[in-house]
Order: sequence, then structure tokens, then C-alpha cells
Amino acid sequence: MRTNLQGNTSSALTPLLSSVSPWLQLSAGLRTTFTTMAEQPLKKYRANCHCAAYVFEVNLPETVKAGLQDDDSYCYKRGGIYYCLQSSDDIKYEKGDPSTLSSYSFGNVKHQFCPNCGTYLFRVDSKVYVNLRAFQSFNEWNLYIEQLENASSMPSWSPPKFNGQEPPAEIEGAKIYTGGCHCGAVTLALKSKPIDSTYDANIILCDCSICNRNAYCWIYPSKSQVTIVGASHFGYYSFGRGIWKKSFCRTCGVPIHNHIDNYTPAQIAELPEDKRQWTIDHLDWSPINLRVLDGVNLSELPIKRIEGSKLGFAPYANP
Repeated sequence: MRTNLQGNTSSALTPLLSSVSPWLQLSAGLRTTFTTMAEQPLKKYRANCHCAAYVFEVNLPETVKAGLQDDDSYCYKRGGIYYCLQSSDDIKYEKGDPSTLSSYSFGNVKHQFCPNCGTYLFRVDSKVYVNLRAFQSFNEWNLYIEQLENASSMPSWSPPKFNGQEPPAEIEGAKIYTGGCHCGAVTLALKSKPIDSTYDANIILCDCSICNRNAYCWIYPSKSQVTIVGASHFGYYSFGRGIWKKSFCRTCGVPIHNHIDNYTPAQIAELPEDKRQWTIDHLDWSPINLRVLDGVNLSELPIKRIEGSKLGFAPYANP
């Protein structure tokens, strides 16, 4: 059983969260699971950012059946699924200095992520929460979701205004959607047919190692459908074929899109043979993470789930 993917407002979120409450009431008090961890048999879980700059272990209950989500604007864009730790001492680092993690604060909550690959690792207020998405062999689709209770009061937040040019693509009946990261350093516009329950092109949730960690929900427009302002604030992370470059805001860490360079025919010819045709086929793509678009309710979309973990160029090796 899995709750549907929630939308980007608390009103859209509430029905989805309430749909799992009967299970929670029948499960001998899952809320207690989050607060009495020490009373249960524990298991050592291994976690890491995708680039493996940070590798750590955490002792949690042997069977983690549920995770916490917050409905504030930042946590929606990041898609974090949390587990509350007793203290930061429960985290044992095998690799990486936690003082070098990038941090972004919203209200009195600090969010920590890898500065190299953008993987979101921790949420810190008066308590420390680890993002379960960073766990090795994490499977979101089999996890129950509960809303984070007693979350710190968040200040008001308004989506950053897009001030760039309209994407040049010509699409009959198109709408222009705007969005961006959380801090406002990066904004974008997407010209597309309506992104709602009638959308008939691919909207994808993937279980591969990077999509699981970053909670991407992908849509696949062409480059002419997208205008991005503030790309100088991007960090880029590439792996596998090394052709796609996954972008994230270096300030707040929000993952934005999948970038592919405008390779010339000469540059394509210089690529290894097993990458040439793939590059040609995807040269005009500009996949966007739907979580960054304003006014799009993910819970209403015809989302497809794919097992990208079985389709990758090369299997991801957990460190």
C-alpha cells in the first residue's frame, strides 16, 4: 500500500494523509514508532548522498514501515521523507565531514544537502530528521506516509516571480507555467498543453538511485518549451553516461531539471559509440522536475511509475 503523491498545497495534501490514518490507528500507534525508537529492536541502516561524498550509518527500528512528510513549501519541492532521530549522535559518518554540507534555512528549520550532487540528507529544527530517501535500497512505493506533527511554524512564502522571456515553442492550446527553486535564485517558464488529469504525454516517477533520492517527478518538454533564468546559480551533477546533467540550486538545493548540452555533430562523433545515438535521440529534450512548477497538483496527474533502477546505463553501486 502506498499513498498517492501529494499536491503542493496543504488542502491537496490533507485528504491524502487522512487516507492512511486508519492504517496508522490499527498499527499499534505508529506515532510511538517515531518517538520510542530506543525501545524497539534496532537495525543499522546505511545511507549516502548519490556521489558518495557523504556516507553514514543510522540505527533505526528493524522494520521501518512509515516516514514523515511536512507540507511546507520547501519540503514539497524537495520531497523529503523523514525519520526523527533521538539525537545527531545517532549518525555515524564513515565518509565526509558534516560541517561541509550545504545548508539552507527557512524559518527556524535548517535543511542540509550535499554540495556536489544535491542529495537532501537532513532536516534540523529542535530535533534531527534524516531523509529516508538517502538510505541504500530505499523503496518509497512500499512506505506509509504520515504528516510531521508539531512542525515548526513556517513563515509565509510566495513563489518567486519569473521575469524572463516566454518560451518560443508554438503549441496549440498551450499554457505557460512558471516556477523555480525555493530561494528565488532560479526561475523558469514552461509552455505546455495543460498539465492536469487530461495530460497524455509521459509524467514519470522513477525508482532509480538518483530519482529516488531527489524525489523527481519528470515531464519531458523540448528545449524550446522551456526558459530558465538564473542558470548561473546551478550546480550540475552527472553520472552514468555522463550526458545528462542534473541541475540543482546551489543555494537552496532544489532539483530543477535534466540538462543536455547542445552537442555539435563533430562533438557527437567524438563520443563513444554506445553514447552517440542516445545523445542524438535526446538532444532536444529538457526534462523538468514538476515539483518546481507553481499551481500543478501532482496528486491529480496521470503519473506512471517505472523501474528505472533496472534500465540504467550501468547499475549504481552503493558505497
